[in-house]
Amino acid sequence: MAQNLISASLSAEEAAQVQQSLTTAKEGLNFLLSLLTDDTKGLFKIGPNFLPFVEDAFQTVSTHPEILSGVFNKEEFLKDYALLSSLTPILNQINELQESVKKTYTAVGSDTLVAGLEVYAAVKQNKDKVPGLSVTADRMAQYFKKTKTKAEDKTAAK
Repeated sequence: MAQNLISASLSAEEAAQVQQSLTTAKEGLNFLLSLLTDDTKGLFKIGPNFLPFVEDAFQTVSTHPEILSGVFNKEEFLKDYALLSSLTPILNQINELQESVKKTYTAVGSDTLVAGLEVYAAVKQNKDKVPGLSVTADRMAQYFKKTKTKAEDKTAAK
């Protein structure tokens, strides 16, 4: 059964150019953090539901700074808000790109594996007719060996 979800190519030069563009983008965001999962567990997560809340806070700080305590760091809040505002569309674009690349990778991987299964069927059919092909057949067969489950092991041991 032939499958062809995608038919495209990406030359080594094009791939290198994309990777260089990503490197350049990462260098442009030289302040990015590398927090561990444990480091982020206790942090408040903004998400789309709290963006309007932060917008209200920004508007309040901008129009009524007199209501804030003297220890509130207005400059840092405004700096963080500006960075959040700048990063939001970048993050959205990166997420869209990641999703598209991931889905394309899945599709091309599936196409390749389905075609590989056809190759394997031909290898099995011709392994005794073509010198050296039996080694390839044995190597490819390793991917389809069934492992015994614990229940099967217990049954076999009795």
